Amino acid sequence: MKILLVDDEREEREGISWLIKKYKYPLEIMQAANGKEALQYIKKYKIDILFTDVKMPIMNGLELAKEVYKRWPEIKIIIYSAYGEFDYAKQALEANAVSYLLKPIEIDEFQKLMSSVIQTINDDNKKDEQNQNAEIQNRKNLFYKIFNRAYIADDDREKVNQILFEPNKAGCKLLDVEFAENFYEEYEELFTHFLKMYMGKNVLYFNMYPNEAYLLVRDKKYLVGDKIEEQSKKFLMDLHKETQSEAVMIISDLIENDAKLEEQLVEIHKIQREIFGYDNQIIMVKSYFNETEYYASDVESAGKKLEQAFTSMDLELIRKQNELLKKTILSLDKVSKLYLQNILYSIIKSLYDKSPKIEMEEVLASSEGMFRAKDARTMLEIYGESMDKMLDSLALEKQDDSRIIHKIKNLVEKDYAKDISLNYVAENVNLTPAYISYIFKKETGQTLVKYITDVKMMKAKIMLEEGTLKIVQIAKACGYENQSYFNRLFKNYYGITPKQLREKI
Repeated sequence: MKILLVDDEREEREGISWLIKKYKYPLEIMQAANGKEALQYIKKYKIDILFTDVKMPIMNGLELAKEVYKRWPEIKIIIYSAYGEFDYAKQALEANAVSYLLKPIEIDEFQKLMSSVIQTINDDNKKDEQNQNAEIQNRKNLFYKIFNRAYIADDDREKVNQILFEPNKAGCKLLDVEFAENFYEEYEELFTHFLKMYMGKNVLYFNMYPNEAYLLVRDKKYLVGDKIEEQSKKFLMDLHKETQSEAVMIISDLIENDAKLEEQLVEIHKIQREIFGYDNQIIMVKSYFNETEYYASDVESAGKKLEQAFTSMDLELIRKQNELLKKTILSLDKVSKLYLQNILYSIIKSLYDKSPKIEMEEVLASSEGMFRAKDARTMLEIYGESMDKMLDSLALEKQDDSRIIHKIKNLVEKDYAKDISLNYVAENVNLTPAYISYIFKKETGQTLVKYITDVKMMKAKIMLEEGTLKIVQIAKACGYENQSYFNRLFKNYYGITPKQLREKI
């Protein structure tokens, strides 16, 4: 604490100073010879206690006390004088002095007064500190809420404008700094050191999560031109040298009011959702969306060519187009997370539609892995593994399919005399009816039911031509208990009835 002793008599000032030192009060002592000189000290230094005589030239103690209270009401004022009249005491109270001492000073009274004043200042300082900490925490809570939601409630707008956008100020820029790992818990002190070095002291710092912080830069010299971007590069570079950690930094446009802050937060949140990877990227909100549109056509084109290759089911072509797509994505400087997730998932789904033998659970598990990936390279690795698994399955499927079709045809040739249905075939080859139907049509170009009918009608025609069996016997021999139905089916197939065919022979 600082105490200013004001008296035109040097001996008086030295006497009070001696008492302060003798009783070891925790006070730094300053002296002035009159009220005018005292005001100059108070303007220059933070004074806690003003200890002033009343009668002085130029400006007396009462005038000084009134002026000090008006301008610095937190300063504790003690007035002392050789005059004990009631009028001086009354004026001292009007000047908001905490006490009035008479010369010569009584030691006990002096000690009692000084201890009381110092205790009061300590209590006030503690209360001020608590209030200040509470206000800081309230501000932090307010901004944490705003930054997380990218939304400012109507009740909070006045407070935000009051804190950030004082009249005649240049505004501020908002920076989001996100690391891949738990960074701030270990390196926060180093982070704030470099922050002050490169972006000045007038920065509001909000540590949102162990890997993410928001910065509000308010120093005017960093808000013009490319200064903030230049400083940010140095800032991230030094952090990387010291910690080997990499980050992505998103820098807003200039923010002059609450509405602009809200708008920029929405944009930052969009970029956060879309950006993969860290490797010390600096992204400017003003140019991000324009700059990231250019690659969509290249990726879109590669993706469409890959899906076209699915139609041909040429596995070599599919693998070639898939590698081209991955190279196109990896060649980009900036990768949109959301876009990448969507295009890769749609490709996996498209290939799955061509290969229903693969369990849907596997496809979903692969997709979930991609959505959890922290960078584009990891996402592409997961995607690549999924595609390789599906393509290997297709290759095996192609080999298996021919064996399955051969088995089905042998079954139909052998059991054509039975009431062969799709379910009957599925049970005998241990596959689902849906897959049997799909695979048979894909490989032969016709449905299994039509193939069974073809075999039955061909066998029926041969038996009719041999002429040894009655038509009713031939119908049963081909698995048809209902002769009229057999006759109708045969006519639909050959254009004539079984009887007409036999008559022609």
